[in-house]
Amino acid sequence: MSTTCTSPERRQRARRNRRSTSIVIAVFVAAASLLGLVTSPVAADSPAQDTAAEDPAQQLVERFAPVMMLKQQDEECDTDGEQFRPSSVDIILDNPEIALRQVGRTDITAMRAPGAADLAGLGEGFYLDFPGSSLSPGCIFERDFWKYAGDRPATVYAHIVHPPDAPDQLVVQYWFYWYYNDWNNKHESDWEGIALRFEASSIEEALTSQPVEVGYSQHEGGERAEWTDAKLEREGDHPVVYSSSGSHASYFDSAVFLGRGAAEGFGCDTTTGPSNRVAPEVVLLPDSVDDPSDPLAWLGYEGRWGERQGGANNGPTGPAGKDRWLDPLPWFEELRDQSVVIPATGGDGITVINTFCALVERGAHSLITITVSPFRVDVGLLLLVVVLRFLIGRTDWS
Repeated sequence: MSTTCTSPERRQRARRNRRSTSIVIAVFVAAASLLGLVTSPVAADSPAQDTAAEDPAQQLVERFAPVMMLKQQDEECDTDGEQFRPSSVDIILDNPEIALRQVGRTDITAMRAPGAADLAGLGEGFYLDFPGSSLSPGCIFERDFWKYAGDRPATVYAHIVHPPDAPDQLVVQYWFYWYYNDWNNKHESDWEGIALRFEASSIEEALTSQPVEVGYSQHEGGERAEWTDAKLEREGDHPVVYSSSGSHASYFDSAVFLGRGAAEGFGCDTTTGPSNRVAPEVVLLPDSVDDPSDPLAWLGYEGRWGERQGGANNGPTGPAGKDRWLDPLPWFEELRDQSVVIPATGGDGITVINTFCALVERGAHSLITITVSPFRVDVGLLLLVVVLRFLIGRTDWS
C-alpha cells in the first residue's frame, strides 16, 4: 500500500526545497562575482562614474566649443574645396611614415615614428618631416591625411588662461591642428584657432556668464567681435567659424576676403559655400607638461611641426611656442574690427580685385617653382630671351 504526504508535510518539503534552491543560487552568485562573471550595476551617483563631465574646466570648454564650416570639395584632390579637417596630432605621433629631423648640414634623421615622449623638451633645432614635398604637394597630403585620420573624429584643443596682471579676466583658447596648409604659402602642419575673453576671475564664474569678446586668428593677425555683435554667428553658445579653404584662416562669414599684408595674409581667402558643418571633439590642454610619459608631452616640443623651408613656407611652431599661449590679452588688442570682403558682384573695381587675387596666387606659385625647380626657370627664361631676340630681328623699326 502506497503512502501519501499530508498537506502540512507537502508545505514543509516545499519550504525545504526553496531554502535549498536559495542557498545554491547564493553560492553560485558569490562564486561568479569572484570570477568576474557577474558585475554589479553602478548607481547613478557612483564615484566610478566618469568625472570628466563634472570638471568645471571641461564643462567650460565644451559649452563654448566652436562649430566649423568647411568648404565642400567637388571631388577628391579638389583644391578649391577644403581637403582636410581639424584633427588630433595623434595622427602623426608614433607614425612610421613621419620622420624627426635635426637641423644641420644634411638635416639628419634623428628617428622615425616619434611619439609624444620623444618630442618632449626638444628645441628649435628639430622639425617633423611628412611624406611628399611640402612645396609640390600634388594630392599626397590629402590622401595621407585621410589614411592616417581614418574614422577618427574631428578634434580641437582647448586651453584656459588666467592672464598675468589681470585677475578679473579669463581666456579660453581653441587651437586647430591641420595636417597641411595649401594656399599661396605651403607648409606641412598648420596651427590656427580662436579665443574667447571672459570678465571672470575663475572658471566657475565664467560658467555662470558669457564671453565679452571673441577673436579669430587669420594668418599673422586676426579679427575680433563682441559676443553680442551681429556678425558673430552662434549655435547657442557655440561660435561658428568659417575656415578659409587651404589657408585655414578663421572668419565670421561665408565670403571672399582680401588680404593686403602679412597680418591679413597677402592674397584672397575663400570661405564661400556650400560648406560642411563639423562639430569637433574637445581635448583640454594644461599650461605645460613635465612628465615625458604623459600623452600630451608633445606640448613641450619647441621645434617645427613640418618640413624646414624658407620664410612663410616653413613648418609652424606649436601652440605653447606662441606669445599668446600664456599672455593672450595683447593679442586681442592687436586684432582688427573687420576684414575686407570682396562683393560677389560689382563693376570694374571688383574685376580689378579678382585680377589682383589671381596675380598674387600666380606670383606665389611662381616663387615656389623657382625654389623647387631653378633649372626649369632658367630654361624658361632662356626660351623667353630667344623668342624676344627672334621677334626683334624680324621687326622693321622704320
